[in-house]
Amino acid sequence: MQGLLEFIKKSPTAFHATKECEEMLVENGYVKLSENTSWKLNTSGKYYITRNMSSIIAFEIPEDISNLSFNITAAHTDSPTFKLKPNFTLDKGNYSMLNTEVYGGPIYNTWMDRPLNIAGRIVYKDLSGLKTKLISFDKPMAIIPNCCIHYYHELNKGVQLNPQSDLIPLVSDNKSDLLAIVAKELNIDINDIVSHDLFLALLDRGCVGGANNELIMAPQIDNLECAYGCLKALLSSKANKSVNVLALFDNEEIGSRTRQGAASQMLSDVLERIIISLGMNNEDLKIALANSFIVSADNAHAYHPNYPQKYDQTNQVHMNKGIVIKNAARGSYTTDAVSSAYFKSICDRANAKYQMNTNRSDIPGGSTLGCISLGNVSIHSIDIGLAQLSMHSAYETAGALDLAELIKALIEFYNTHLVVNNDGELSF
Repeated sequence: MQGLLEFIKKSPTAFHATKECEEMLVENGYVKLSENTSWKLNTSGKYYITRNMSSIIAFEIPEDISNLSFNITAAHTDSPTFKLKPNFTLDKGNYSMLNTEVYGGPIYNTWMDRPLNIAGRIVYKDLSGLKTKLISFDKPMAIIPNCCIHYYHELNKGVQLNPQSDLIPLVSDNKSDLLAIVAKELNIDINDIVSHDLFLALLDRGCVGGANNELIMAPQIDNLECAYGCLKALLSSKANKSVNVLALFDNEEIGSRTRQGAASQMLSDVLERIIISLGMNNEDLKIALANSFIVSADNAHAYHPNYPQKYDQTNQVHMNKGIVIKNAARGSYTTDAVSSAYFKSICDRANAKYQMNTNRSDIPGGSTLGCISLGNVSIHSIDIGLAQLSMHSAYETAGALDLAELIKALIEFYNTHLVVNNDGELSF
């Protein structure tokens, strides 16, 4: 659990999360590939690519490639937040404020009155061309102050917050040039800064809590917990006739329709290039995909005792009760009877706990990157997650025991070679 909290601490943005994953992969013998050069892959080789510095796909090739398939886990690196606009400086009297826009679907009021970090990436120019640097101040740089209740007596009755007027962060009570501060922090000339992707991030990066240390409380649990769990499982497993693949996508919170999102060709491109580099053809690719499986891992809604009316009567899930298998008749999750049975068998073999979840019929849940990615890579799939409270809050809560269950199950998944018969039935 401390490993997860350290990962969250170092990952205020998707760029930083991807960098942390990359460092862990390199430490475990993975070799970086470039998308704009030819690939020469070897059996038993370990490789990875990044795109946009915010998405990463890693894979391990087995020694035996005679009956090749893909074991894939997928999660996302981004979380709801606020992004600084290109011209972000707002002067309001004596105050310096930041002009931001909403990224994803945050719970607005949870961002009020909290010390906020500013993090992201800067693109700048030097004599050799354009360069990129990541930045995270790792200190309280801004705050979104609430209106005092003395001036707003109806505040505790619920207030609709306008993101353009009520959620503007304060950075100074005098004239202050944040871009100049960024340039100084990165030791570059302010005139060399060309563009930026800067976000707000909670400064408090998480802790273990609860009466029996059974809870984790942190920002960005959705979905850094699953991303970290998938990565740890990949690093703890061994490819066995199947190519083990980890796909961590950016921009799930805004629909995934970017060149580095799950709706892009990123995953399908990687799988195709693996087949080609191993000397196989397009038909071999189609056969491999038909024998493959993807586990889409994105956290789930734990039963909330203060809002029992929001949950299905017989399909509630709870923190510290194991992996959540998501189901939805409307197809927003990829789980069906076949994929569910296969994954349950994997969990049983790993001695990993699991539980079944369905939303109330009158409260549709959100979709996941599983459904989105299947638009380009059509293979057997299941949607899972770990139960948490306050999803999309600035500070979320999850069970401290569940991550271990996820990792156990995914290690077993990666170590297993799936067999699909002519009728599409799955077995080991």
